[in-house]
Amino acid sequence: MFSRIRKALALGVAVAASLTVALSAALPAQAANYVPISGAGSSWSANAIEQWRTNVQQYGMRVNFASTGSSDGRNQFRNGTVDYAVSEIPYGLKDGSVVDAAPTNRPFAYMPIVAGGTALMYNLTSGGKQISNLRLSGDVITKIFTGVITKWDDAAIKADNPSVSLPSRKIVPVVRSDGSGSTAQFTAWMAAKYGSIWGSYCKAAGRGSGCGLTSNFPVIAGKGFVAQPNSTGVAGYVKQRANDGTITYVEYSYALNAGFPVAKVLNQAGYYVEPTAQNVAVGLLGAKINANLTSNLTGVYNNTDPRAYPMSSYSYM
Repeated sequence: MFSRIRKALALGVAVAASLTVALSAALPAQAANYVPISGAGSSWSANAIEQWRTNVQQYGMRVNFASTGSSDGRNQFRNGTVDYAVSEIPYGLKDGSVVDAAPTNRPFAYMPIVAGGTALMYNLTSGGKQISNLRLSGDVITKIFTGVITKWDDAAIKADNPSVSLPSRKIVPVVRSDGSGSTAQFTAWMAAKYGSIWGSYCKAAGRGSGCGLTSNFPVIAGKGFVAQPNSTGVAGYVKQRANDGTITYVEYSYALNAGFPVAKVLNQAGYYVEPTAQNVAVGLLGAKINANLTSNLTGVYNNTDPRAYPMSSYSYM
């Protein structure tokens, strides 16, 4: 299956390169007449899509994309209001009492387009200096985002960071307020690896027997969580100087663009790793590719390569 995907990707790159050469040689940009297309969805993938969209404008191709969140993108595609959608979540997700059914009147296929790491971007200072080398194990991350661990100098965080002077400051988890593929990626990992902790939180949030993977992060009043729309919203909130003590989950490029650090996450091999392109690529070698080109990420979460980033995943067009 991986061989088939590599060949398909290689063919796609070759075709794109051939088209670029042909267009630049045969057609001035103003002579090419293309029908504009519009899409909506994933903010997790929006930075990459914006770059691609800009790249093809020189050939007279107008591609529009509204970064409205994965759930909204799937809904718009189902309703026929966009030509394409981008999402980290395939159709079929059962989220509480709502089933996200595939469109019945539009044939479609999934195309993996962006591989990336769901990063833990944070804003934390000690003694007036930014902490930039934070390390977090999986159970600590899950306890932070379920309100079990509430202070940065908690003994469990200190155990991950024996050489870091951690402040006695309240942790403020910043989560998505909209239906989000980022939330789905993050909660799928928590549900798979730390199901007991995540399940207890979901029950306390009124999700019945638990929520598992969900695109809508359940927020319990009084836990001190902050909810913001879109990847730009959560990253923008964390990077504000006044919001010392905040942490969020977001695609790695948003942290890089903001100039803020991300936590190194403990992987299955016992190494703390960042979501660099190399570590994400190694992590995704553990993915099982389904016949429709969606993926099962269990092998990514449990990848035993020392370089593997455990929260690596794909998005789909």
